[in-house]
Amino acid sequence: MNPRLHPLKAAMLTASAMSLGLANQVMANELDTIVVTGERLGDEVVITDQDIAQRQARDLEDLFRGEPSVDVGGGVAIGQKVYVRGLEDTNLNVTVDGARQGGYLFHHTGRLTIDPALLKRAEVDTGPATADDGPGALGGSVRFETKDAQDLLKPGQDLGARVSVGTESAADAFSGTTAVYGRLGENLGLLGYVSGRNSDDYEAGDDDVQPQTAGQQRGYLLKMSLLDVNDQDLRLSAERTTDHGSYFTRPHMPSFSSQEATYQEMERETFTLNHAWHPSNELIDTRATLYHTTQELDRVESGSESRSTDIGGDVRNTFHLDTGPVSHRLTAGMDYYEQETRRTNEGASAGPNDEDTSRNLGAYVQNRMSLGAWELSVGARLDDYKTEYGQADSVSSSEVSPNARLSVDATDNLTLHAGYGEAVRGAKAREVILIGDDVTIADGLEPERSRQREIGLDWHQRDALTQGDRLGFALTGFDTDIENYQAYDRRSDPAVLYNLDGEVESRGYEASLDWGVGGYDTRLGYAKTVMKNSEGNPLGDEMGIGASTGDKWTWDHQYRLPNRDITLGYTLNAVERLERVAEGDEEKPGYVTHDIRAQWTPAANENLTLTLAVNNVFDKQYSDHSSFLLSSGSSVMEPGRDIRLGANYVF
Repeated sequence: MNPRLHPLKAAMLTASAMSLGLANQVMANELDTIVVTGERLGDEVVITDQDIAQRQARDLEDLFRGEPSVDVGGGVAIGQKVYVRGLEDTNLNVTVDGARQGGYLFHHTGRLTIDPALLKRAEVDTGPATADDGPGALGGSVRFETKDAQDLLKPGQDLGARVSVGTESAADAFSGTTAVYGRLGENLGLLGYVSGRNSDDYEAGDDDVQPQTAGQQRGYLLKMSLLDVNDQDLRLSAERTTDHGSYFTRPHMPSFSSQEATYQEMERETFTLNHAWHPSNELIDTRATLYHTTQELDRVESGSESRSTDIGGDVRNTFHLDTGPVSHRLTAGMDYYEQETRRTNEGASAGPNDEDTSRNLGAYVQNRMSLGAWELSVGARLDDYKTEYGQADSVSSSEVSPNARLSVDATDNLTLHAGYGEAVRGAKAREVILIGDDVTIADGLEPERSRQREIGLDWHQRDALTQGDRLGFALTGFDTDIENYQAYDRRSDPAVLYNLDGEVESRGYEASLDWGVGGYDTRLGYAKTVMKNSEGNPLGDEMGIGASTGDKWTWDHQYRLPNRDITLGYTLNAVERLERVAEGDEEKPGYVTHDIRAQWTPAANENLTLTLAVNNVFDKQYSDHSSFLLSSGSSVMEPGRDIRLGANYVF
């Protein structure tokens, strides 16, 4: 991270942070004194733990509610999938504390099991991949970061605890969390965290109960954080999240004639070691990560178990250099992961085709240069990969992915930027639930390659409409295409893995308008994404690739009352009718929802925080456009009016 940001960029990033609910943290008289972490202006969505608490977020949909470039479909948590600019999360590089989340267990379930209350922040990079973004970032990156004990301790406090409880009306749900944390000496922090949530079948709009949506979620985190010891930071964490319930076999889809209920257990375990060394030396800024992640889907009644295990690591160093008037931040490093996926059935021994193994070794270099008002970032990564598909022949090769980004402060208030980036995914295991089929590899199977292009502007000004106000505008156009998309045809005997002809394309533009004064901030966002399949036609809901959605509008407001510990918020989400659909598909109807929220810390008891959030205030019956649409035109319904009450007490 570069603390020496241009004052204008600090101002624009600060305005963006305030639009996400951080106004009370970053309202300062002198913007050029604010240090902002972040590399991009218009491409990064940042959600903080404060946003999560105010919205009473329980799942991925709650987490990304109000972000026009991000969609979450699927209704129930176990079926939810994240879509960034229309592309499914299977095409993103997803990490938790730097640990890669690579499993693709079943195309009718989600693959991201996470408890939002664990998070310090969530970041989504929607723009062209840089070399140090990691392998397989075809459509962007999603990074989750969990909390440290030091984040929870008050100044001067060595031992603390938090207890939270919450209720939700739509699912008649109850949740609770307990965290105990402390500091040993000046530098060592220890954190233990447990959470639980039990829910019934939730109600969509008009009291329409959605069957087989009741479940139990649990979250656990143990974390040690040894910070600022001899210019080093060391973090060790063990995390486990679970989701159990009697869900439909295809929880991402609504009830229909062949849907059956079965008890399912989804679990994820992640063990991570993070080390950073940042002495007062411009040539040393080292970061290293080692991890082990296991994801598992167990259909208890049928005895079917799908498992994915990832081990890997990343080590990098950033050199801070000056060559004349040009400043360089040159990052060089290597990353590696190995993934083993396996499917087993109760009472049957594993067969020769019941396991895939893939690995990827990457080496990368990224140089971020600045000269006055100009910034240029160029880089490339080399990926050497190999995948073994059961008894079939293995696939291996090496590929290079370049990228470049240029930005210029055209005026004191306006920054223009353009970028291009490529990403490659060669090490791609099959969907785990499909493992077991005899499979052949098509001749000349090529790795998937994305090409992302982007151009945009960011403008910000103080005292624009009235004294002391903050006004900002951003506009970004993007075009992403993925060629050689690998498809799996089970209708053949044996099944065949091959490349689709043509390209899958996501293109469109995003715009946002921010304004704030005092404790009030508002943000109007818009996103238009046009998805095309490999034949150049409108993309339907294609599992593992993406989904077409209507144009999306969000209008968020937040107000912190002066001299009071009360924060109020309102969000409008509007999605236009989707008319550009594949031949024979049904159009997707548009919808509008309204959410309100309030948070209060009583002056008489500053250890207590009370929160109220009401999602879908007018009980609208609707389906998210990224949820799978059946040929009948039906799709899983989202929750109706949901009144959430929460209380958090700090000891």
